Amino acid sequence: MQIKKVFKSRGSLMMALFFAAVFGVVSTPRSSFAEMTVDTYCQIAGQSMQLAASNLQELTSVANQYQNDPEILAEKEELKRGEFAQAWEDLYNSFKTTGEEYILYMGKHSKEVKAYLKAHPEIQQQIDDLAAQINSALEQYELLKGNIAPTE
Repeated sequence: MQIKKVFKSRGSLMMALFFAAVFGVVSTPRSSFAEMTVDTYCQIAGQSMQLAASNLQELTSVANQYQNDPEILAEKEELKRGEFAQAWEDLYNSFKTTGEEYILYMGKHSKEVKAYLKAHPEIQQQIDDLAAQINSALEQYELLKGNIAPTE
């Protein structure tokens, strides 16, 4: 799977950014609520990855439940994605930031984030563990979806 190769070569933080983009967390730009810190960024990354893992587990459960009815499955997945979008927005709002600011932060402060994680190996380990959970959940979801006939 190409996604895994990207994550192995670029690390767990790239995975967090990828899932943030895939699950639609980039909201309409708005003015910044507060200046983000490296610590805040890492907290958001951890919670964001927990949310991504949970979302994938929910999607897998829905796909398993409706695997014999692709049309209902598509409807249920769309409803779940709406719920997930709200959960992402709520997460960023709880940190007084936006999905866009979160994603852009790593690009502007990657050296500081990497240094912070090196100084806090327990946080790095949490991110690595969550990355493994996400990869596993994604594999399970894709495997299940690959066995479901497409809707016409």
